[in-house]
Amino acid sequence: MRNLLFLSLCLWALAQPLRAVAGPPDIVVVRIYEGANVTAIITRGAGKSEKVEFPAGVSAKNLTRTSEGYYTLFEKLYQEGYTLQSTMPTADSPNASFLTLLFVRSK
Repeated sequence: MRNLLFLSLCLWALAQPLRAVAGPPDIVVVRIYEGANVTAIITRGAGKSEKVEFPAGVSAKNLTRTSEGYYTLFEKLYQEGYTLQSTMPTADSPNASFLTLLFVRSK
């Protein structure tokens, strides 16, 4: 039993440097503008951006739509293997706000 445990630990130790050789992780930058509508720009690299829009507002109906829009956006990224790495808030105004999210996926 000890030999099996020792062998397992050795194999695990040998596998660790292989992850470092795999290269840097994939990243996705999501810039969100929330005003009358929510506009999210999803950037996967230079020239690889897509725009997603969904309604915003303060009524229960619009808050539900906004939450569902965010859910769909983040669910798609999580299904692709991305996890949220950091958030970068920017200056808010009374009528709009901006937020930048960084998602990473290990190779």
